Amino acid sequence: MAALAVVGAALPGVFHPARADTPLFTPGDVVVYRVGDGAALSSAAAPVYLDEYTPDGTLAQSVALPTTASGSDKPLVASGSASSEGELTLSADGRFLMATGYDTSVGTTGVSASSASSVPRTVARVDAAGDVDTTTALDDFADGNNPRSASSSDGTDIWVGGAAGGVRHTTLGASNSTQITSSADKNVRAVSIVDGQLYVSADPTKAGVTVGTVGSGLPTSGSFTVSNLPFASAPGEPYQYALLTLGAGTSPDTVYVADNSASAIEKYSLIGSTWSAEGDISVPGITGLTANDDDGTVVLFATSSGSSGEQGTLYEATDTSGAGATMSGSADVLASSASEAFRGVAFAPGTSIGSGGSGGSGGGGSGGPTITTADSVLANAIGDPTNPGLGVTVGDASYTPSQLTVSATSSNQSVAPDSGIQVSGSGADRVLTVTPDGVGDSIIRLTVTAPDATSATTTVGYGASADDGDTSDRYYAGAGNGSTEIDVGDGYMVVGDDLSNVLRLYDESRSGTPVKTFDFTGDLPSGAATLDIESAAESDGVIYWLGSMSNSDSGASRPSTDTLFATRVTGSGAGTSLTYLGSYTHLREDLVAWDTANGNPLGLSASSIGDSKTTSGLNVEGLEFVAGSSTSAYLAFRAPIEPPSDRTDALLVPVTNLTSLTADGNPGTSPATFGTPIEWDLGGDGIREIRKNADDQYLVISGSADGSDSSFGLYAWDGDPADPPVRTTTSVPPVEAGAWEGIVSVPDPLAEGDSVELVEDNGDTVWYADGFTSKNGLAPDLQKDLGRTFTLSGVGPPSGTPEAPLAVLLPLAGLAGPGAVVLVAWRRRRRAPSVPC
Repeated sequence: MAALAVVGAALPGVFHPARADTPLFTPGDVVVYRVGDGAALSSAAAPVYLDEYTPDGTLAQSVALPTTASGSDKPLVASGSASSEGELTLSADGRFLMATGYDTSVGTTGVSASSASSVPRTVARVDAAGDVDTTTALDDFADGNNPRSASSSDGTDIWVGGAAGGVRHTTLGASNSTQITSSADKNVRAVSIVDGQLYVSADPTKAGVTVGTVGSGLPTSGSFTVSNLPFASAPGEPYQYALLTLGAGTSPDTVYVADNSASAIEKYSLIGSTWSAEGDISVPGITGLTANDDDGTVVLFATSSGSSGEQGTLYEATDTSGAGATMSGSADVLASSASEAFRGVAFAPGTSIGSGGSGGSGGGGSGGPTITTADSVLANAIGDPTNPGLGVTVGDASYTPSQLTVSATSSNQSVAPDSGIQVSGSGADRVLTVTPDGVGDSIIRLTVTAPDATSATTTVGYGASADDGDTSDRYYAGAGNGSTEIDVGDGYMVVGDDLSNVLRLYDESRSGTPVKTFDFTGDLPSGAATLDIESAAESDGVIYWLGSMSNSDSGASRPSTDTLFATRVTGSGAGTSLTYLGSYTHLREDLVAWDTANGNPLGLSASSIGDSKTTSGLNVEGLEFVAGSSTSAYLAFRAPIEPPSDRTDALLVPVTNLTSLTADGNPGTSPATFGTPIEWDLGGDGIREIRKNADDQYLVISGSADGSDSSFGLYAWDGDPADPPVRTTTSVPPVEAGAWEGIVSVPDPLAEGDSVELVEDNGDTVWYADGFTSKNGLAPDLQKDLGRTFTLSGVGPPSGTPEAPLAVLLPLAGLAGPGAVVLVAWRRRRRAPSVPC
């Protein structure tokens, strides 16, 4: 089975294959079947994603369904224009999401008209742990037409419905199915199971079916007529629907219907033997709908399809009127996505459908004990003395916390043996700790028991990585692409991540998740687009954060990476706070224009086109202030390696007005201005980080521009542009799946035998022996970056007498902005010998 990342807590009482890369969906969240990745949609096959949203509309994650075959798993793609497809459902036992699509490749044209024998219709089963099973591909389902929905009682027995062939039954992993309704039942839409009964909706203009039952119970063979619910006035174009019991009985008495013809959620109540209309709430273009009763308040989530270039939208509405009463109100937009289709919607695995059903058992219903955890996952490392624990909260209305006992078991004894699991404390707040035995993942099940033997459970995803052999190692979790660090005093640092715009505050002395996070997405001019934060520098209590100014690996332009933004620091240590000040989004543009106007000696115009992770690309990974200045700062380049003719030297370019750029507005009245470039012979490497102390003594990390070499160097520099840096004799180990990219702070003064902490960017590291990384499916709280303390050696002043640079700076009239200069020539420096002092 293919494994994909999801976030949350598993259905209590149900164990799933333990995977650290696939922690659990959050019960109570909703999941949307999304088609497309932002490219224009058409009738051709497009990729499918399951987007998990919190009830307030925050995107928790996007899970990509497979687009290629892997073992017995098949692709699952969907038509970009068929708004009726993708009616996502939650299985009757609450354990699985069920979805349908096509077993073919992205881009296949006219996919909905294909024969099922040549393009089988795929059924996906996704469990609470994020394991995706697409082994079911049917060659007789929705032949020549749209597959639309699948539902399951237990993840094995499956019922499907599509625009041809009526309702059919199959089993997990099968290649064919059994028709159980008349072939005259065309345009079947949503198949679902409620209270042990199979239901279906369809286009009433094709076969007369609205919303009805299929036989009695869950038929697996035979031929049955669909019995419509006896509506007094039936919905005109029903798609998804939700049946609930709001009254005192035990059978469904209320149904909410996504009626596309009315562009509304319609409510019907069972009054006597008739389903009578009880109001509606407008939702334009509605096709998807799910609902749950939370102690008398029905929360409804609906989607509009957004096919063929329209905007897919997720809505939320509530109905507090109860059984037999009229619903009113309006729906709020929770999320939308242009050029992407939102099809069906369902609650996340683990959600209990019914009164108070926002969580699983033990999730906090009325009566009995309760147990919750501060997070749904926990990351540790073997041999780490600072391995974090996890907060556990218990309670019971009938007993004091001290009367409650908590036990824990592990699904993988080789990774987290039961003997190594402890829940300490005796009050309401307790702590889960684990001493791991092996590398891998597990599901830890926590059970709280009251004196009357009632109990509740919850589960935690657990991952343990290897002992890397250094007692100073610390693991900073919550993200795994740390690319730059700023010391904020008292042993704390703020970390920028190149796959997230969130800044994270960590205690450097301990492994674990951030003490605080700072998310300025709403302030940044690019919004949620990733800046690829690679560097940062601090001056006068302001930290300047800079994107890489790079293109994608495929060479596509990424405008958001050309962003410099500033944050004011208040407080220190654990009390550090950051306030957004401003941004600038034209630095790369200014840099290229400056080089071009000066005769293009650096070749930056050509470097700004194409793949940035080459020796000729453009990729900035270091930023630090010039010695003696609080306004000018060096851009330190991973690439290009200079000069364009032979690519031997690393490049630094001072920005002489860096601090005014973010204060002057965006784009501001004046462009960035630049000083004399500096080129260093670092053995063909570029610069991965540069950091200085208060005495203007610098440390520099070097590394290959194209990632072809796993080795890194650590250099000391006195800050004088006329002097080259000296490679220290500090032993920095190579990194096969990651990169040393961070220097937390430089000792002051910089001296032999001092300690410095370097931090890896571990975006490509497989921590849990499962093939998954931060860039490939690993959930955020299981991602982490390694920090290690090194003892410095060979950090004395540079030796040798390299030739001084030959540079002529002349005012150049006509360039925009003051301080523009033209670089006439400079002499390449000879590398000074690396001699320890």
